[in-house]
Amino acid sequence: MPSRSFAIPLAIMASPACADSSPHMGDWGSGYGPGMMLVPVLWLAVLGVVIVGVTWGILRLLAQTPHPKASDALRELDLRLARGDITVEEHAARRKALLG
Repeated sequence: MPSRSFAIPLAIMASPACADSSPHMGDWGSGYGPGMMLVPVLWLAVLGVVIVGVTWGILRLLAQTPHPKASDALRELDLRLARGDITVEEHAARRKALLG
């Protein structure tokens, strides 16, 4: 005769509620169907987007070079005039071209 401590668990396990009468994974089928076949494709797409994003960001950072400002060009133009490298007319023409 089973002891009293095993009687209740045995009764619960023998009940119809615990019987494996439904298909595997409830009524969700076998668990590996067309939807599950798309999961690896989805992960590859996500991985591809991450790789493209990181590559694009790195290339964008590397491509950034400081552009000289118009004030730097004007300063150099003024220095060239002061040194006598260009005439006043050339200075005025180039200054007009720089300022637009």
